[in-house]
Amino acid sequence: RFADVFLPSTIAVLLVSIPLATSGLLLGSRIGLGAPLLTALSTRSPGALRRLAKVTALAAGIGLSTGLILWLLRLATADSLPPELPELGHRGAVGGLLVSISAAIGEEVWLRLGVLTIVGWFLVRALGQPGLTPRIAWIAISVSALAFGAIHLPQLAAAGAATPVGIAATMLGNTTVGIVCGWLYWKHGIISAITAHFAIDLVLHVVPALVS
Repeated sequence: RFADVFLPSTIAVLLVSIPLATSGLLLGSRIGLGAPLLTALSTRSPGALRRLAKVTALAAGIGLSTGLILWLLRLATADSLPPELPELGHRGAVGGLLVSISAAIGEEVWLRLGVLTIVGWFLVRALGQPGLTPRIAWIAISVSALAFGAIHLPQLAAAGAATPVGIAATMLGNTTVGIVCGWLYWKHGIISAITAHFAIDLVLHVVPALVS
């Protein structure tokens, strides 16, 4: 039954999301990460809506451009990839849209607000820095991006496409997404990372279904 599947999966997601989101918000506020736009909106800071619109537009543009580049790379290397690798847009437009929304929110909360922030905070403390330096930020971005790539490997294996080429392509593509979203998170907060991730997934999961 639907409830037998939906309820356990929802509980599992919440058990992961709540601790990571809470840790990210608490620790992020100490090193200049987190959700500054949400804070500005909640405190009715002057110009908050204008900053939100500007950042969202920037993140959407970067996300759409990144998605297009990854789509073109996928098309250019299609003959070299494992035939078992699912085609882009294989879930259909509606399925792709739902996946795009859930992945943009869930994975950014886990990997950027959660993992990136925790790694950044730990390194700041371990190295005795007064705050988040560019070097620490890039280390944290890279760690979270590699973790983001790695969490997609079980899905690749389930499709029977976990060949060396398939693994390399999956890691490269998802690590690229992780770096882009990680940089945006560092510079503009979690809203920008979610927006960019959603835009990337729209290009990769929805548009191919509409044009096929």
